[in-house]
Formats: sequence, structure tokens, C-alpha cells
Amino acid sequence: MGLSNFHLDFLMATILLLAFAGIVLIFLEFFLPGAVMAVLGTLSLLVSIGLFFVQYSALWGIIFMLGVFLAVFITCKLALWQVKRSQEKGHFYHGEDQEGFLASAFDPQLIGKEGIVSTELKPAGHIVVEGHVYQALSETGFISKGNSVKIVGGKGSHLIVRGNF
Repeated sequence: MGLSNFHLDFLMATILLLAFAGIVLIFLEFFLPGAVMAVLGTLSLLVSIGLFFVQYSALWGIIFMLGVFLAVFITCKLALWQVKRSQEKGHFYHGEDQEGFLASAFDPQLIGKEGIVSTELKPAGHIVVEGHVYQALSETGFISKGNSVKIVGGKGSHLIVRGNF
């Protein structure tokens, strides 16, 4: 009888450990995206529910399954609340992790200069200015390859050009 009780206690501990691990893994998925944690958490929860159904009656299995679903729902709500709260404070991503990133920007010294269209601007394409190729966006729509354009501004890494007619 002692061995049988030990077996049941060990099985119950395993079931509860798998369920707890699954819930923790699903919670971590919100902060370590990539689906690995969610998949492992889901598998862990399914195994714990399956083991519970095998060992106990269907009624207790359904009650356990509903409890697991409720725990997952509460965990997801808690994780979403934590994500929203951390974004409001601006601390969702560590500032030092984003160090070194620079967005592309056009060279303002090119405004007013002329260039030649090297690929058709439909309205985006490439132009050559002083021997260098730049991304360009036509202000006036389509401009054929080889036409002359004037740089009138910029947006992001693109130069805004107008055809010289």
C-alpha cells in the first residue's frame, strides 16, 4: 500500500509540475517571443491534462482541464497587463540593447543639385548625382531613365526629385 501511495503522490506531483511549467512557459512567451516557449508550454499542459485523464476519472479530468484553461487565461491577462504597463513607462526594451542603431537619412547638402535618372522612377527608383547612386522618389510621378531631375527635398533615405522639363 505504501508503494501505491508513493506512486500516486509522485504522479500527482509530476502532473502539477508539468502544468505549472506550462503556465510559466506561456507567460515567458510574452517577453521572449519566438513561439518556442508557447509550444513547449502548450505541450507541457497537454501532457499534464492527458496524464490526469489517464489516472483519474473523466469528471475530475474535465475539472482539472477547466482549471488549467482558467490558469492560462489569467496568465495571459496578467502578461498582457505587464506588457502594456511596461510600454507606458517606456521600459519594455532595455535602452542599452538598442544602442548603435541609426536610421538612414538623406544628405541635405544634395538639395538643389541636379542628377540623372538611372532607373525609371515609378515614382521610386535611383538617380546618379556627382557619380554616386541614390534612392529617389519622384514628386511628379513617372520619370524615364536618362532624364534630368532636380533634388527638392528628402524623406528618410530617399531624395525627393522633380523632373526638369
